[in-house]
Amino acid sequence: MEKMKSASSEKARNILVVYYSRTGSTRKVAEYITKQLGADMEMIIDMKKRSGAFGFITGAIDALKRKETEISGIKKDPSKYDLIIVGSPMWAGNMPPAIRTYLNKYKANIKSVAFFATSGGPSQGKIFEKVRSFLDRELISLMGICTKELNDDSIFEAKLSSFIESITQKK
Repeated sequence: MEKMKSASSEKARNILVVYYSRTGSTRKVAEYITKQLGADMEMIIDMKKRSGAFGFITGAIDALKRKETEISGIKKDPSKYDLIIVGSPMWAGNMPPAIRTYLNKYKANIKSVAFFATSGGPSQGKIFEKVRSFLDRELISLMGICTKELNDDSIFEAKLSSFIESITQKK
């Protein structure tokens, strides 16, 4: 049992899950991954109000224009981790400003990246190409999950298990 604890602690020190979530969907996925991997977790907080219909519309416009935003102070230094797993909603086929700001600020300090995107529909391929291009590197694992899949426990767990397995095999 003691061996299991130290293995879990080792993982927690080496993996960081960072995410932004406006509605809670991305947070749900991030929390699941964090728990399964024994990772550390950090929520990115957009200082611009993004709630309600107006927040949704301005968020989509800002994402389309590839704008950045002010984010609250980051507490966990990404350079201290072997792997950063980034969780992002997809807004108008793009990263939201908070994710763009975080990645732009810290991409030079990130050793290895995995990425997951949540969305209302099943077409996350666009955002994956944009993230690869923005970071100018390959990502060790990618996963897209839509609202319908988030609400079906068997699909949710199967997709997340596959994503986690691909990460642990490459680590």
